[in-house]
Amino acid sequence: MNSHLLNGHYQILKVLNDGEKEKTYLVEDVNLNGEELVVKQLSLPNSNPQALTILRRLFDSKAATLEKLGQEHDKIQKLIASFEENEEFYLVQEFIPGNPLTDEIIQEKLLKEDQVITLLLEILETLVIIHSYGVIHRNITPANIIRRTSDKKLVLVNLGTFNEAITNTVENLEYMPIEQINGNLKYNSDIYALGIVAIAALKALPAKEISNLRSQKNKLTGEILWRDKNLKVNRKLAKIINKMVRFDYRKRYQYATEVLDDLKKLINVDEDRQKQHQKKLLLVLAGIAGCITLSVAAWQLRSPKLVSDAQKTLYQEGVNKYESGNYEGAVEDFNQAIKLDPQKALAYNRRGDAYYRLGDYEQAQADSSQAILLNPQDANAYFDRGFAFSALGKYKEAIADYTQAIKLNSKDAYAYYGRGLALAQSKDNKGAIEDFSKAIALKPQYTEAYLQRGILRRRLKQRLEAIQDFDKVIKINPSDAKAYYQRGLTQSINKQKDEAIKDYTDAININPKYIEAYLNRGDIYSDLGNNVEATEDYNTILQIDPKFIAAYIHRGIHRFSFGNYKGAIEDYTAALKLDTNNVAAYNNRGNAYLELGNKKAANQDYSRAIAINSNNALAYYNRGVIRTKQKNKSGAIADFKKAAKLFKQQGEQDSYQDAQREIAILQNNSAPVATTRPKSGKIEKN
Repeated sequence: MNSHLLNGHYQILKVLNDGEKEKTYLVEDVNLNGEELVVKQLSLPNSNPQALTILRRLFDSKAATLEKLGQEHDKIQKLIASFEENEEFYLVQEFIPGNPLTDEIIQEKLLKEDQVITLLLEILETLVIIHSYGVIHRNITPANIIRRTSDKKLVLVNLGTFNEAITNTVENLEYMPIEQINGNLKYNSDIYALGIVAIAALKALPAKEISNLRSQKNKLTGEILWRDKNLKVNRKLAKIINKMVRFDYRKRYQYATEVLDDLKKLINVDEDRQKQHQKKLLLVLAGIAGCITLSVAAWQLRSPKLVSDAQKTLYQEGVNKYESGNYEGAVEDFNQAIKLDPQKALAYNRRGDAYYRLGDYEQAQADSSQAILLNPQDANAYFDRGFAFSALGKYKEAIADYTQAIKLNSKDAYAYYGRGLALAQSKDNKGAIEDFSKAIALKPQYTEAYLQRGILRRRLKQRLEAIQDFDKVIKINPSDAKAYYQRGLTQSINKQKDEAIKDYTDAININPKYIEAYLNRGDIYSDLGNNVEATEDYNTILQIDPKFIAAYIHRGIHRFSFGNYKGAIEDYTAALKLDTNNVAAYNNRGNAYLELGNKKAANQDYSRAIAINSNNALAYYNRGVIRTKQKNKSGAIADFKKAAKLFKQQGEQDSYQDAQREIAILQNNSAPVATTRPKSGKIEKN
């Protein structure tokens, strides 16, 4: 026991938390017959007198608010007193006998849905009160929710108000939304944290496993993908929780009262259903005695209905499994539904959707065809088959199906979008843009249509219009990483490198595993001579995916540009271990060997590249360079001629001119101009 009395009358009994900037003690007040309390000690980040004065005012202001809040509401930990000692602030808080929610959320012990709903209702009611005082909890975790021993009620403790404001510390990042981590705290940041707690309870995730949720995100939207095929959750409850944990705070519930309203509606619906089930049960029981003698005859009359009911039940089970991502289970249910009633087009349609998700595009196409056979007026069946044909590379057939879907339903934005994708694959860029524009006209918030139209406009060198499309996507959905990435590509083509870096960085912030964004940002850093930043980006890619060949190629090019030829060879060799037919790796490794004076190895690599792809202009050009150095004039001329021919066919005008210049130099026996003759071959990127 520590003999020192805090503030002259708080005896420390136990250290509850020993952090660097915050310590928490269980104490007894020697002036109040040993009443147990909790004291939190906050170490200040700055001892500057002026800063201390500001912090004192802030501390006193927040303490007064929390003291009033706790005294008026019994499900919020009371603030008993506050004081300053040796330029450190102390909070004296109520000690609440009970157990933290972490004791209830343990591995392999899932909380039932009604338990989770009750938990949410209790905490949300408390949050309504806290927020009404202009206070944000900031630190909602299972450890900070105590089930009080005396009445089994849930009490919120350890408000994070002081942690961030006074000590500048942020804890429990796994429960925090992105805006809070970035210092842009909102009231609904607490709602997000509570949503994570609910997910943890439903999935039985202990504290140490919560951080895994952050890695289970949709790569494009950043939304947490927490439902799996083994977790059965009421769809309406799941919808509420999904809205609580939306990545973009603007799409989240704004106030705790909104979540409460939706939860209460859910409870009322469930209660109504329960009453209906009870009424049905009473009717069945009442009818059993009088109907036994008629059972055999009744069976003959009712069996078709039972078959129909069973088919509907199996169909709905399949739909539920499909929506939860259990596509194999969905196929099994649809199989059974089809066996009971082979004439139901919708079952084939939905089974086709499930097969599509499983990557079985041929079976998806077959199911859509059967659905069309049973119901030729089903626009959705044509739409689905169009996507299956597209996945199989049959774009002509896909376009025909989308066109038929549009004839049946001219207001279907998705059909125009699908046809636009197929037209783009068929190189009909103008037609594709027209279809994407029609999709947007029908559905003005259709971000994917804007995105694809922007990509095509960039391809057609309509870069200003392309950027406008990407801007529109970002305006509709600021969390769309793809839009930032595509705008970054366009900015890069426009030589707006700083703007491109900003866009790639935004894409990465939204999706920290966006490999292509790291790759392109790394390339720009390399072009700007930022060795460290470029290397970090390439290294990050290889940490995410050690088998991503392009990262080795691009890092090799980067190392080459900084004179690290041995490092470049290591990277190209690593790429070739993953893909023995990678022409770019052979070409570029040949250049590095040439810089190191190893002409034999360089010549071998260029020749291997040509053997793999006889239409690779760069390989011929590079071998021409080395043959020139080896005084093999005829061989060099032959290679440069072949390179020039291929460059011209491929529209590479500058490279064509380079090859022609080399031919002229060799044929005229003139000395090469220092600025025209390359020291080594041309670089090739994957």
